[in-house]
Amino acid sequence: MNRARKAAKLALGGGEGVPCLWVGDLDRAVSFYRDRAGFRETELLGGQRPHAALASGHGATVLLRAAGDEERESRRRRSGNSDWDALFFVGDLDRVARELRDGGVRIEVGIGVSAVAYRTLEIRDEWGNALAFAEAAGGWRPATRELAERVIPARLRTSLRDRKFARQERPEHARFARFHAELPDRRDPVYMFFTKGLLHWVAASAKHIPPEVNLVFFGSGLPAEEQRWLSEHLGRPVFNSQLEIDDNTAWEILFAANTTNFGYVDIDCFVLDPRVFADLAAIGDDVAVNAAWTYPAAPGVPVACTHLVFLNAGIIAKLRDSGRYLSPANYAWDGGMVPLLHHRTYCRVPTPEQRRLLLEVLPADERGLPKAPGEAPFFDTLIGYQIAAAAAGYRTRAVRPLAHRTQAMFAEAAAAGKHVWQQDLSDELVHIGGISYYGRYFHAAEFRKLYLAAEYSVLRASVDRLPPGYRERRSTIERQLREAGLDPLLAREFIREHLVADRGIGAEAADRILGGPE
Repeated sequence: MNRARKAAKLALGGGEGVPCLWVGDLDRAVSFYRDRAGFRETELLGGQRPHAALASGHGATVLLRAAGDEERESRRRRSGNSDWDALFFVGDLDRVARELRDGGVRIEVGIGVSAVAYRTLEIRDEWGNALAFAEAAGGWRPATRELAERVIPARLRTSLRDRKFARQERPEHARFARFHAELPDRRDPVYMFFTKGLLHWVAASAKHIPPEVNLVFFGSGLPAEEQRWLSEHLGRPVFNSQLEIDDNTAWEILFAANTTNFGYVDIDCFVLDPRVFADLAAIGDDVAVNAAWTYPAAPGVPVACTHLVFLNAGIIAKLRDSGRYLSPANYAWDGGMVPLLHHRTYCRVPTPEQRRLLLEVLPADERGLPKAPGEAPFFDTLIGYQIAAAAAGYRTRAVRPLAHRTQAMFAEAAAAGKHVWQQDLSDELVHIGGISYYGRYFHAAEFRKLYLAAEYSVLRASVDRLPPGYRERRSTIERQLREAGLDPLLAREFIREHLVADRGIGAEAADRILGGPE
């Protein structure tokens, strides 16, 4: 008996199902699943004129069934056009991802958080079948992590990783320090950090920042063509970290190098009124951070989101010199990684002294540990630093009354029967949020459609000026929009309607962000 048939028989004998995927060309489908998707064992079914095939791999089996376009569409409608056509739990998701990439298969979403697992990825074949691979809770990797977390103290468990990362990052600290020293203008710089593949967002945000604002681009792992494009088209200083660092490391580099006040703006933050920058830069001696979006960390203690902020370098130095200091990076009591955000994003573990410092401002949980604001699973970027500043008598000042809503606030609103969005928007300031990593998160269908429409609209406005690879990105988003049920030609109007009708900004502001109509 063929091994694919044996695998299917074993699966059925064990009480598990074998998903049936409807494909247009059986031979091509067998080739894709066998040679590219890692289902190495295949068997054609139906004798001389095969109509189906079994394909086994990754500890699972699928049935590939040939069907015409109309039949496939009819069956998809009857199934409700559900998100996934097949779901497989695997023990080693990283190995599966590596094999898929080696086979040239695009990972559409993930590795990220889904409803079924903390680590999930999704692929699609050319007939629109969506396959999800999720890391099984009982796999050896999760079990090993759980055992290590249970028996090894967090600071000890993460110390080798932290030292390794610090050693790798040290050359970038030195390179940036030299870059900073050679800047033609070091007064009130405003940094914009980004990784590769995001030039369309950089260009869209930067075009609203006037020349008198000292904008400095901070790239991470940018290919040569993107560095060249930035220098040739946007005319601002560009630093590129040769190591692919995350924003937390970038923040630590900025804290180390800047001895005068500086600002930071996200690539998906649109500042439509330049007066906002002047208000941000007017920072008082008792103010650690000026910000546009804030939320309460404790009664009377607001903290800023990093989307658009300005920092008092003198207070950074005072806190560091006094020993009452936390890095601007993430903190968590388990010291875990946050690969959803970036493959190098990790949480520092507070020292006992830092724990006591945080408790001067924040309430304790049942273990006596300070609670992260808003019931967050960890202290997000810049939060620990702001709590340390508050403990020393310095404050975060909101230059605009724009609210950021935490999970706790969402729960309160839901209990009261209210629908709220995570962040306020205005005709001055619009922040999209999560644009650099939304493709690694399994958003609800309506939110994913909004993200795709926003990215397509921004990309469409600049793609002809960008490096050639961005045209492929446009084609990918067009396909994903169609799969989400939205004609790409209608994407701009779809996201514009959301901004105006749902988020309350004016039509003129929406048009400035999205560019002119088709």
